Amino acid sequence: MKKTLLALAVLAAAGSVNAAEIVKTDDASVDFYGQLREYATKNAKDTDATLKSSSSRAGINASYKVTDTVKLLGSVEFGLGESNSGDNRKHYIGLTSSEWGTLTVGKQSIISDDVWGVENSYLGNSASMLPEASGFSQEWLQQAMLKYSFETDAGWVQAEYSYDNGDTNPTVAELFVGTKVGSLDIYGGVGYQDDRTNTSTTTQSVVGSEIVSTTTKVKADKELKHGMVTVNYNGDGWNLGTTYWHAELENNSADTKLSSDSIVVAGAYSLTKKLQAYGGYEFVADYAEEGNDYNNVYGGMLYKFGSWARVFAEGGVNNQDAADDDYYYGVGARVYW
Repeated sequence: MKKTLLALAVLAAAGSVNAAEIVKTDDASVDFYGQLREYATKNAKDTDATLKSSSSRAGINASYKVTDTVKLLGSVEFGLGESNSGDNRKHYIGLTSSEWGTLTVGKQSIISDDVWGVENSYLGNSASMLPEASGFSQEWLQQAMLKYSFETDAGWVQAEYSYDNGDTNPTVAELFVGTKVGSLDIYGGVGYQDDRTNTSTTTQSVVGSEIVSTTTKVKADKELKHGMVTVNYNGDGWNLGTTYWHAELENNSADTKLSSDSIVVAGAYSLTKKLQAYGGYEFVADYAEEGNDYNNVYGGMLYKFGSWARVFAEGGVNNQDAADDDYYYGVGARVYW
């Protein structure tokens, strides 16, 4: 399940409310946090159910007092799942102040992934929530990012700029703002990505009695512009919200352009203090190609043991004009610390 509001807008180094303290003094703190995600799923294209843990992770947050109002931050996070075990997911340093906000630099997640929208799916079946709906592969982690956040009683703002590192990464810039009006969370923003990264393709051929390898470098030339707005209402034991995304992709390398729009509605209702029903619907116009509309509906049940653990069961169906109908169902569990 992605965030439905920017709960961690200010303190960029915040990890988990269950984080274990390694060091705690008047001037410094070091916390160890993490989460294990295990789930089994089955969809129409799979012969057998699969067991996955691809989004599990753990990390360390450090905070050191510089002055009475300024702290130095440091954070590192590693993947624990089967597809990213040992991967360095994030690492950054920064400064935070209650007066002027938080500024960090390093390998960080893009803001549109941080704030997300009202998608509730625990099994990650969403297709519309990021500009990938336009067919653009936008990496959620950027290697050289400068990120700023600030929050007041009136609302919050986040901005980022990611350097291309000599065309080894895309250039990324995003700006998001949000506020709370009574029980309504309202936020949105815009983003831009210029991908001119170099990729290499190696082919082999036989010349005489020798095998000769030839490496060809290909330079990307893609531009992505996107924007979103989310409105989410938090009632007494329930919530309901909607998110709208617009994305425009211009692939100069292939001489193609695509404009894509998506709208999502999602909500949840607490049946008891620990048991919750949730669900959602998404529609994407021109998903990955013109004239290809995409629909997805899902629902599930969630049981929270506490802030440290939960289990869930979920299922959904989706269809698009350019592919066969698909469905999925599964169960899973998460443990936090």
